[in-house]
Amino acid sequence: MSRPRSAESHAAILQAALDLVVEGGLRGTTIEGIAARAGVGKATIYRRWKTKEELFTEALRTIAFELPDPDTGSVRDDVMGVFAWNLEHLPRKAALLMPRLMVEAADDPALFAVMREVLVDPRREVLKTILVRAVARGELREGVDPEDMVDLLIGPMIYKILITGADMPAVWKLSGRILDLALEGIAAKPASPARARRQPAA
Repeated sequence: MSRPRSAESHAAILQAALDLVVEGGLRGTTIEGIAARAGVGKATIYRRWKTKEELFTEALRTIAFELPDPDTGSVRDDVMGVFAWNLEHLPRKAALLMPRLMVEAADDPALFAVMREVLVDPRREVLKTILVRAVARGELREGVDPEDMVDLLIGPMIYKILITGADMPAVWKLSGRILDLALEGIAAKPASPARARRQPAA
């Protein structure tokens, strides 16, 4: 049987790296194992990457799709749009991969930096942009740290992924309920009648 062509072998190597890290973590993954899973020789891998960490960083970028930045005028619609896009495009294996990597990254600064750069920070920035706009529109109250608001929205989703083994339909069902509860807590408070009476006429 002939070896896969260069582009095919490249893709096979990256996929093998992702699959093996899901199964056994980055520390338990070896170049030998990746080569065997991808059906290539070790020399093929070492010609392209110096270390498994370098290889895995590239593999991680293959699942780091860009999120949309909706601006519908409704914070709920915007956030649900991001959630829907993310859940539609996030493979189950990728959802399983992220918690495992975060545990390993706790004592691996280089891996932690890659995780933040590739998977975490871009997603947080999209949500922060949506939430800051909602504050400016008067939907959400001022003075709440956007970082805290993002944690409030996505923390329960990550927990649900962990306890369900990345049952993505279950995560989706939770997302709307969690969003409504969170938005209720950070919604802009209407002015009291007494305060409203004190406001100067336009």
